[in-house]
Amino acid sequence: MKSIIGQVFGSVRERVLDPVSKRISEIACEKILGVVGEHVDCHINFQSYVDDLKKGVGDLKRKRGDKEAELRIVDHSEKMVKEEVQGWLDGAGKVIDMVDIEEELENVSYLSQGSLGRRVRQKTQEVREIHNRGNFTEGLVIERPPSIGIPLPTENMVGKLDVKEKIRGYLRGCEGIIGVCGISGIGKTTIMKHIHNELLNEATQFEKVIWVTVSHPLNVVRLLGDIARKMNKGLREDADELERASRLMEIMKTVKYALILDDVQDKFTLTRVGIPKPTMENGCKIVITSRLVAVCNYLSCQIVKVPPLSKEESFNLFLDEVGSDVLQIPNLHGFVWRLI
Repeated sequence: MKSIIGQVFGSVRERVLDPVSKRISEIACEKILGVVGEHVDCHINFQSYVDDLKKGVGDLKRKRGDKEAELRIVDHSEKMVKEEVQGWLDGAGKVIDMVDIEEELENVSYLSQGSLGRRVRQKTQEVREIHNRGNFTEGLVIERPPSIGIPLPTENMVGKLDVKEKIRGYLRGCEGIIGVCGISGIGKTTIMKHIHNELLNEATQFEKVIWVTVSHPLNVVRLLGDIARKMNKGLREDADELERASRLMEIMKTVKYALILDDVQDKFTLTRVGIPKPTMENGCKIVITSRLVAVCNYLSCQIVKVPPLSKEESFNLFLDEVGSDVLQIPNLHGFVWRLI
């Protein structure tokens, strides 16, 4: 077909055109022949192009499914998907969704197969290109960058600023364990939550800031696991208490940390729970909160006592909880003031 058209155009050029017009006509004929030839090729090979596209989409779907299956078994607490891999997965998904010509194939006429065939061939090339980019010989994931810690929700802290600053001072220069001691509900946990979040925001003194609430009665295996998880590590389930403590000790020695153990009510040694002794040399710090002075003394803590709120602080806390509108109630101020 293409050769016949070319012979006809060639015969006309030789007979009627001057050299300039002849060259222009040659260029025009080449373009026309190119378009016509491509259309004819797409028409003749239409079904072959459709089969190639279907095969390409099927291969791409399988490769994308394989990558997603690999990622499902990855420990995402320690590893993260590479940006180029996530970009490829998203791009492959979009291409698969966009290559939807089933309806057009059902309704395509014989004469329109040429133009549709050209589109099918272009889509096949796109599918092959993104398929070839999905090899990732160096793996799908990378190590997740270490997180210093997770901010904790806090309540409004009424008073206690002097206590908080005293604890912060010990964190900067004290060797050993800091024991924040006071009666139940006095605000020990609230103070330490604020300090915990401040340490996260500063992110200069410690590589890891860890918060663990200690169970009562003390469950050592659980405590070992809780601390290990906060370090983004795991302990073998079949290991006994001593083996777990030894493994945690090795982990803790690799990081400059601040460890806050909240609501400690039972006595234990640091060795038993896999925690290295904090020293000026390793720069690590441990803070416990406890209502029991005996527990703080057992661990040789530098004790910081949290005193009860003053009357004014108690009244301000009352207003924070119930709202200042209650002051409109006659005689309530005096009644509450006498109670506290």
